[in-house]
Amino acid sequence: MELKEKINADYVVAMKTKDVVTKSALNGLKAKITESEKSNGNKPLSNDEILKVITSAVKQRKQSYDEFIKGKREDLAIKEQEEMIVFQQYLPAQMSEEEIDAEVKILLSEVSTANLTPQVIVGKTMGSFNKKFQGRADISKVKQIIEKNVL
Repeated sequence: MELKEKINADYVVAMKTKDVVTKSALNGLKAKITESEKSNGNKPLSNDEILKVITSAVKQRKQSYDEFIKGKREDLAIKEQEEMIVFQQYLPAQMSEEEIDAEVKILLSEVSTANLTPQVIVGKTMGSFNKKFQGRADISKVKQIIEKNVL
């Protein structure tokens, strides 16, 4: 089943079961997907493109959660956390730190480092990692591991 079809099916289930949190989260996600399709010339998004939309939504919810916690708005922070949990079920299984480290070392060995600054090496390696493992790891964690291996 395509990712978009699964999201639509889960949305229908959430409506039937009156799961307000899931319904609200998926409604917002469907709107983001539709918005991305319209900006893409009304072409349907591929699963990889939908994964990017979901990853972006998770990142946004995490940032909002952190801000609401800082602002002592636990009620709003809980809502963001609940939606983030709903979105995360559509992401692929997350890689462990050891798996990321092993893959980063492989990618670093493949990157031509001749006459490149460490920042360029980090950028090229992150780009390769994102292409190969889209949505499977927290990008900030990946960047830390790459920098640890390069700098």
